[in-house]
Amino acid sequence: MENQNYPVSKHAFYYGIYTGLGLIVISLIFYLLDLYGEKWTSYISYLILLSGITLSSLSYRNNRLNGFITYGNSVSVGFLTGLFAAIIATIFTYVFLIYLGEDYIKFMLEQAEENILDTNPDISDEQLEMALNISKKMMKPVWISLIVLLSSTFFSLVFALIASIFIKKEEQ
Repeated sequence: MENQNYPVSKHAFYYGIYTGLGLIVISLIFYLLDLYGEKWTSYISYLILLSGITLSSLSYRNNRLNGFITYGNSVSVGFLTGLFAAIIATIFTYVFLIYLGEDYIKFMLEQAEENILDTNPDISDEQLEMALNISKKMMKPVWISLIVLLSSTFFSLVFALIASIFIKKEEQ
């Protein structure tokens, strides 16, 4: 039986806060260690998000639904958890970029230039300048934060869909 006094959104909110705080802590560690350009760091963040989603769904199944949960309910719990974590991570990203993110934005612009030159070594100076100007316009805290929100929400859905395959446990 589901505990009617404890809604899914409240459960997901708490787990989303913990997951979001985990993402913030690991982001700060990567920043302090000057690792924000390393690709493997994003895999650690994905692992934290997946872990938060999985633990939330398992906890809801075992503590609120007497050990049983449908695939759809598990996806709902997991996705809401990831959504709350994404919102918290997005707020942190925006504040971080406003106050401390000049180095990070500069790094991202340098990476964009390297990627452009790697993919198109014959690009003219004029075309390169135009592409870099477009990149500079997109490297604003608001745009970066929006990308964080959208990508985190997308991965939350994917992770919830996958994790729920293994978490679902229906009564016979």
